[in-house]
Formats: sequence, C-alpha cells, structure tokens
Amino acid sequence: MDRRLFMGSAGAAGLGALAALPASAAEAASVSTGAARQRGFQPPAGPRARVIISNDLGADPDGLFAFVHQVMSPSTDVRLAVGAHAQLPSDPFDTGKYQAEDSYKAAVTMLRLMRRGDVKAYAGSNDALKDSSTPRETAGAKAIVAEAMRTDTNLPLYITAGGTLTDVASAYLMEPSIAGKVTLVWIGGKPYPAGGGEYNFSADPVAAQVVFNQSTMPIWQIPSDVYSMCMVSDFELQQNVGTAGDIGRWLWQNQLSYYQRFAGRINFGEVYQLGDSPLVLLTALTSPWDKTATYTSPYDTIYAPRLNADGTYTARDSGRKIRVYKGVDTRLMFADFFAKLRALYGE
Repeated sequence: MDRRLFMGSAGAAGLGALAALPASAAEAASVSTGAARQRGFQPPAGPRARVIISNDLGADPDGLFAFVHQVMSPSTDVRLAVGAHAQLPSDPFDTGKYQAEDSYKAAVTMLRLMRRGDVKAYAGSNDALKDSSTPRETAGAKAIVAEAMRTDTNLPLYITAGGTLTDVASAYLMEPSIAGKVTLVWIGGKPYPAGGGEYNFSADPVAAQVVFNQSTMPIWQIPSDVYSMCMVSDFELQQNVGTAGDIGRWLWQNQLSYYQRFAGRINFGEVYQLGDSPLVLLTALTSPWDKTATYTSPYDTIYAPRLNADGTYTARDSGRKIRVYKGVDTRLMFADFFAKLRALYGE
C-alpha cells in the first residue's frame, strides 16, 4: 500500500473521529493505553503473519535470543517451535547424541519462563536426511505440515530457520504442496556468487539441496556475510537482557556459562554475534505499508541457484526467484529486542 494514498483517504476520517470522541471515551482510551504500555504494545489490527520457529536451540546460543525476540513480537503469531539438530555426529556447541531433544527442552524452558503456554514445542529429527527422497517423520515435521495445511486462516506463514533444514525438507517431502503455502526465511549459506561450506548448510547438505533444488518454496536467504554483521556487546546484553526478569536472567546466565565452557580454547572478548536475529527483523519488523517489505534491509532478487553438495552455487537463468539479503537493520533489530524485554519482563 502506498503511504500517500493511504493518508489521503484515511486522514480526514481519522481526524474527524478523534475530534468527535466524547470526554468519557477519551478518558477510557487513556486508561486503556496506559494498561497496554504495562503489558506491552499490541497492534490493534492483530498479527500480520504466522511463524514456525525451527532452530538448533541446544547449540550456538544466538538462536535462544532470536527465539525469545520472536515470541515477544505481537505482529507475528508464533504457532509452534521445532527443536532441530546441529552438526553431526557431534557439534562443538552441543556434543550430545540427541540434539533435537536438547533443542526441544530449551524451547520448553524458555516458553515456561516467558509464561507463554500458548506456543507449542516439538522435537525434530536427531539425524540428517539419508537421501533426497526419504523424510524424517518426526513430531516436529508433522506439526509443520499440519500448520501449513490449515484452511481456517488467511495469515501468511513463515518458517524461520536458524540452523539445519532437516525438518523443513522432511515436511516438504511428506507433503510437497506446503511449498506453495509457506515462505522459508533461512540463516545459512556462504556469500554469493561462489558459496561453499557453511555451518547451517553443513549440518544437513542433503536437506538444503532438497529445499533449493527440488522444491518451489519461496526463500529469503541471509548468508554468512550478512548474519555475521549482527554484533552486540556483552555490556549491552548484561544491562538489557540480564535485568529482564526470569527469562532475561536465564539468557544472560546461559551466555556466561557458554563463555566459561570455552574459556580454555576461545577468548570471545566482549562482543558476541547474534546471527539468528534477522529472522525476527524480516518477519515481524516490516514496513507498515507493506508487510513483506524490509526497506532498511536491502536484498537482491535472483533466480534460485542450484545448490551443490559442497555448498557452492551454480547460477540459473530460469525458475523461481528468491531473496538474498545484502544487509540488515541492526539498529532496529536490537533496539526492538531490548525494548520488548524491558516492556514485558523488566523489573
């Protein structure tokens, strides 16, 4: 929707309605607004999209921050979360055998601390795909299919994936028609035009190839050169996250434990990369005039490349087009995250 056309048609009516508001109604509106501030802003028109979160929440802790941010964002209706596996057979961040179960447990813990029993969590696959035609039929993959196949809502559906695409690819292989019912927003892949091995791609190359090469699923891709821009200082996290109630303390203490765990091998300094946070920015913090527009986060629209087994790209000149982001609005993204924590859980 064009902003000027909207203001031209709605401006006079809106001003007239405000002028005609009785004093008693104005007082009631003031009280209502004050209450809304206490519990956090809620868009009067409701959410603009549904979201399924898929992430390796037991691995790199950046996914934990993005998870909390997404669940706090009222313009997206988070329908469910799927805990995904990380690198196999062992990940430097999650060395356990049942990584998807670890991710599921992290989701359950965060939802409890956030008092968000309305959001359901499921475990995805602990294993990568064994080939490009056989899905891992887990509770998580089945839940993705069920939400995508709903016919009782017109809200668009995003799958925000901050890790492997095993569960997304499995859902597609189980029910290929979901490709026309979802948009995948994926943190993964090396920069264009070359590509190459990258953490999230390497967790299940076959699954990524299924999504890119076999499906017609719309994709918004945030490659590694872009998600690496998402830096925050530990003082920012300490002051803005660590003071935000039970969920904030849990996030900050988990981050400190993570640093301590690797202290003998890695000196992280005083900055960390919250590389999964663009998933929230691009689905919840979009233009008021166009819910799919991300004007301050530029992207190229290209024909979906062929994704090779080593993560490299082979360019194509036909087929479906995808978005490949070139930058993200980190000011809006992190300022919004910190503000929501203060508004909803600050003490």
